[in-house]
Amino acid sequence: MRPEEELSVEVEGAGGRAQRLGAEGGALVLSEGGARLRCWPLHAVRLKPEPGGALLLEAGGEVLTLGCAPDARAALLALAAPGAPSDAALAALLEDAEPDEADAERRVRRLAERLARLDALNVAGMLAAATEGGGARLAERLDAGGAAGAALSARLARLEALTRAAPAALHARSGAARADAAARALLAELGELYAWLDHPALADLDALGEVSLGSAEGRARALAAAEALSGALEAGERAGEARLRLGAVRERLRRLARARDALAAALARHLNNALVHLGNEATAGAARPGAHHAELAPYAPFARWLRRGDARAHAALLRVYCAAWARVHERAVRAWAERARAELAAGPPERAAEPLDAVLADAEALLDAEQDFCVRFFALDEERGAARRLAGELFPALEAELAALVAAAERRDAYGAMRALAVAGRRALGGDEAEGERWARAALAAVAVAAKRGADRAVAERLAAMPDAVRAAARRPKCGVLSFIPELEEMSAVCEDIFARGRRADLDRWYLSLGTGALRTVQQATHPRTPRAVLLMENCHRLHACVSALRVPALEPLRREARARYAEALRQYVTQQFGRPLEKLATFFEGVGEAVAAGVREDEVCFRAAYSKHELRRVLALYPAPEVRRALHRLYRTVDKHLSDEGGLLQVVWRAMQEEFIAQHVALQARIAACYPGAGLALPLSTQDILDAFSDIAREH
Repeated sequence: MRPEEELSVEVEGAGGRAQRLGAEGGALVLSEGGARLRCWPLHAVRLKPEPGGALLLEAGGEVLTLGCAPDARAALLALAAPGAPSDAALAALLEDAEPDEADAERRVRRLAERLARLDALNVAGMLAAATEGGGARLAERLDAGGAAGAALSARLARLEALTRAAPAALHARSGAARADAAARALLAELGELYAWLDHPALADLDALGEVSLGSAEGRARALAAAEALSGALEAGERAGEARLRLGAVRERLRRLARARDALAAALARHLNNALVHLGNEATAGAARPGAHHAELAPYAPFARWLRRGDARAHAALLRVYCAAWARVHERAVRAWAERARAELAAGPPERAAEPLDAVLADAEALLDAEQDFCVRFFALDEERGAARRLAGELFPALEAELAALVAAAERRDAYGAMRALAVAGRRALGGDEAEGERWARAALAAVAVAAKRGADRAVAERLAAMPDAVRAAARRPKCGVLSFIPELEEMSAVCEDIFARGRRADLDRWYLSLGTGALRTVQQATHPRTPRAVLLMENCHRLHACVSALRVPALEPLRREARARYAEALRQYVTQQFGRPLEKLATFFEGVGEAVAAGVREDEVCFRAAYSKHELRRVLALYPAPEVRRALHRLYRTVDKHLSDEGGLLQVVWRAMQEEFIAQHVALQARIAACYPGAGLALPLSTQDILDAFSDIAREH
C-alpha cells in the first residue's frame, strides 16, 4: 500500500478546533469529527513550514494555517515534496498535452522523458527521506516508487493502444484539437465541393458550345464534359440544403446548367446535320441501306446523353432519322418485291416460295440491323414500346409490300399461300425466344398471318366447290370418284413436301376440314345412272385410302368412319345386285325350313307331297349348269356397267359376289343332305365349279 494512503495526522485548525489531515487515494483530505471539510488533489497542494511550528497549506486558491506536532509536520512536508510521484501527479502528467502534439509517437517519447525525470526526483526524495527517517522510510519510498512506475507503465501501454485505435482521441480535450478538427472538416468539405462543381473536364465552360465533333479528340473532350455536367447537375439535385444555401454553389450550378444547354444544342445540331447528310446520300443511291450505321456509331454516346439531358432534342433527332431513312427503306423493299414478282411470273409454280424466301431473308437482315442500331444509338432499350413504334415509322411500306407479294404467290399457284405460310412460319418461329421482341419476327409473323389467311381461303374455296363437283359428275355416264377426292390426294402430296420441315398444325386442320367435308358431300350425293351404293362405295373407299396414307392421328376418326361407310355400301350393293341366283330353289328350301320349324323332322320332310324328292328333282332341273353360268355372265356385265375404272373395285365386288354365292350354295347343299339323305340329289354346280366359273368370267372380261 502507498504511504499517502496510510498517512493521517492531527492538526489544529482555525479557532483551535481539532481536525485531521490525511492522504486518501491521491487526494489530501481535511476532516473534523468524521466529516470531510476539504479535499484537494495531492499534486495541487503546496505545504510550507511557518515559524512557531505551524504549517501553511495552499490549494485551489485557498490558504490555511494549521498547527501540528513536529513529526506530523515533517511527514506532511515529505508527502507534498516534489519527488513523490503520486497517482494524481502521474494522471496530471498524462493529461498534460501540448496542443501541437499531433504525432502520438512524439508524445510517447515526451512522456518517457518525463518518466525519467520523475524517477530522478523519486530517487532524490528517497535520499531526503533517508536522511530524516532512516532506512525504514527509504524502503517504504522505494516500494511506493516501484508501484508508481508500474502504474505509469500500464498507463503508457493503454495510451499506445488508444493511439493505434483512434489517433485523434489524444486531442479530444483540447480546444486547439477541436479547432484543428474543424479546419480539417472544412478542408474536406471544400475538397468535395471542388470535386463536385469544378471537374477538370469543365475547365473551359464557355467553349463547350463550340467544341468540334469531327475528330476523335474533340468527341472525347465533348463526351467527358457532357458526363461531368450531367454528374454535377444530378448531384446538385441530391445535395443537402446547407450546401445549396451557399451563393457560390447556386451560381456555379446555374452556370453549369447554361453550359449543359449550350452543349446539348451543339450536339443536336451536329447530329441533325449528320443524319440529314447521310440520308440524302442514301436516297441518291450513293450508299447501300445500313451503311450509315458505322458512320453514326461514334456519336451513340452523345445521343444517349441527349436522351437524358434534353428529351425534346432527342425526340427531334428520332423524327429526323425516321423521315430520312423511311424513304430509303421503302425504296429498297419495293425493289426487292418487284424482283420477286418478276421471278414468280417467270418461274415454275412449284418454286414460287424461293423468291418470297429471298425477300424475307433480305428484310429480316435489314430489320435486325436497323433495330440493333436504333436501340443502341437512341437508347430505346430504356423505354418499352418505343422500339415497336419506331419500326412502323422506319418501314411504313414493308408489311403492305410483303402482303402483296404473298397475294401474288397465291394467284400464281393453287398452293402459293401454303408455300408462303411454310416459308414465313419457319423464319418467324426459328429465332431465339431469349432475344426478346424483334422487328423482324413481328414482320415475319404478319406475313405468316397473311399467308395463313390466304391458305384458309383456298381451303374454304375447295369446300365450297364440292357440290359443284357432284353436279359435274351427274353429266357423266358413270359417277365414278368425285373430283374433290383426287384433289385432296394431290393436295396432301404437295403439302406434305411443303411442310416437311415446318409447323404442320394448320395442315392437319385443313386435312380434317376437307376430309370431313368430302365425306359429308359423298353421303348427300346422287347420280342418275349409278346406284347410290356404288357411289358411296367407290368414293368412301378412295377417301379411306387417302386418309390412311397420311397417317395423321387427328384423322383417325374420319378414317374409321370412311371405312365403315365403304363396307356398308359394298354389302348393300352385293345384296341388291346378286340377290338369289337360284330363286326357285331357294323358295323351295324356304318352305322346307318352315316345315322343320313347325315340328317336322328333317328326315321326314321328303314324305310331304310339296317337298318330296320328285318335286326337288323337278326344281333342280330348272337350273342346269350352263344356265347358271349365263346368269353369272349377265351379273358381271351389270356390275361392270355400274362401276368406274378410277374406282378400281370391279374385282373386289366380283369377289364379294363369289363369296355370297358360295355361302348360299353351301347352305342349300347342307339342307339337301339333311332332309334328303341317300336320295342322290345335288345342286347343279359344285363349290369348285362355282369358283372356276367366277374365275373364267373375270378372265374373259
